[in-house]
Amino acid sequence: MTDPGFSLEEIHEMLDGIEQSLSRLKAATLHQKYMPMTYIPEAVSVFMELEMNGVLHSLGINPSVVNKLKNFDAKLRAPVMIAALGRARSYLRTLESDHGGGKPSPEHPANQDLLIQELADAHPPQPIQVWTEQWVYVKRGSRAKEIIATVSELLDEAVLLAKTTNLPEEQAALTNIERAQLIAILETALAVLKAPMVEPGLLKKTARLAKEVAERTAKKKAEEALGAGLAHVAKRLLDLVASLM
Repeated sequence: MTDPGFSLEEIHEMLDGIEQSLSRLKAATLHQKYMPMTYIPEAVSVFMELEMNGVLHSLGINPSVVNKLKNFDAKLRAPVMIAALGRARSYLRTLESDHGGGKPSPEHPANQDLLIQELADAHPPQPIQVWTEQWVYVKRGSRAKEIIATVSELLDEAVLLAKTTNLPEEQAALTNIERAQLIAILETALAVLKAPMVEPGLLKKTARLAKEVAERTAKKKAEEALGAGLAHVAKRLLDLVASLM
């Protein structure tokens, strides 16, 4: 792990800032509401500090979300904010333990991501059978291009929420293996959307999977923030398919 060179006092100050922002978010019962980053200024200052010291990437958060975390003018859904703050807290607690100021954190983001990768390696998702309809070139400035930007951000958020559940496996909406497989598929969709051409059949399959997981979270009444995010992903993916036809 990269040593950012923070003193124990600086780490404690950042932890205090994260806790203040987390308490404010959780007390407000915001659910899926989009909130300005100015609502959690202490956390934004922490993210900016981590960025200036070259360790913000250590939280394992996708770029589109990271760019908003350090921007006072940006907005994020409250559950995404909470997930990002949780990863920052775990990271800072690990730094704290390295200074001898606390217990080691087993929830360090790098450890969580490594576990997910190992599970995906051991239990890869089933091959996705897609009837290739056509590969469609996406023109700059087109409606499809705008939807892709929105879907990519939603996928980034869904990946973050899927990675940061703190529920025990028996209470979560997904098993650990299912979670690792879901993340692998979502990240594959993200990679595909970055290409100049997209394939509607794959987008439909991903939308169907997102909808199925969203319905499961609602039925089990667990990880509902993830489910809501995936429901948005499914809807916007189908909007994208329609715009390509």
